[in-house]
Amino acid sequence: MKNLILLVVLFLMNAVASAQVAIIQDKDGYTNVREKPNGQSNIIHRINNNEAFWYINDERKSDEEWVLVYIPKNPYSLGSTQSDYIEGYIHTSRLKPLEKLQPYKGEDFSFKYLLEPFALNNRIVDRYNGAVTAIAGRPVWGTDGDFPKTQVKDLLVTIEGNKLDISKAFYCDLFECTNTFNVYKSGDCYVVYQWNSDGAGAYQVVWVFTKNGLKQRLVGSMI
Repeated sequence: MKNLILLVVLFLMNAVASAQVAIIQDKDGYTNVREKPNGQSNIIHRINNNEAFWYINDERKSDEEWVLVYIPKNPYSLGSTQSDYIEGYIHTSRLKPLEKLQPYKGEDFSFKYLLEPFALNNRIVDRYNGAVTAIAGRPVWGTDGDFPKTQVKDLLVTIEGNKLDISKAFYCDLFECTNTFNVYKSGDCYVVYQWNSDGAGAYQVVWVFTKNGLKQRLVGSMI
């Protein structure tokens, strides 16, 4: 049974590993997610404009009208490192891959991690077969079973000169971060996209902000 569970987990993680990140841009402000790749199939969810999600980019099927998407159940990815999402289909005309957005070059938005060396500081560590699986009950993004080398001390975000207050809960599980990332703007949203890694534990993180604060944090592991 344990081997079966492991195979299922690896399959799901590989599915997201081969996926890319996108948003939707729809004149109605949302698009429907269908159970199957056709317009008569049951609607299982609705994606609003500027919500980030994963999709499968299969160039061999570039002429198809529907694309498989993975939608996180939690808008801030506050669960485990195993991706927690639902699957469905949306019409390709609604899909907007992040790399197709215009890079943001303005001065109204700034984003920066304040980094420091990792320190355990009496936090409780969970292990499995000797590998570090959680610190203080949270997943350890950015490592492959070892203790991290760097952690985020603070997240500095300003929009139109106003500093946003970002809770530590949204960055305390992110490790091996750098201040190398891409920034995009879509509507009133600023989107930050990057890869972080210790060399083996690669993961992607997408931040979506408005002037009112953090709207979404999408985090995914890679195989």
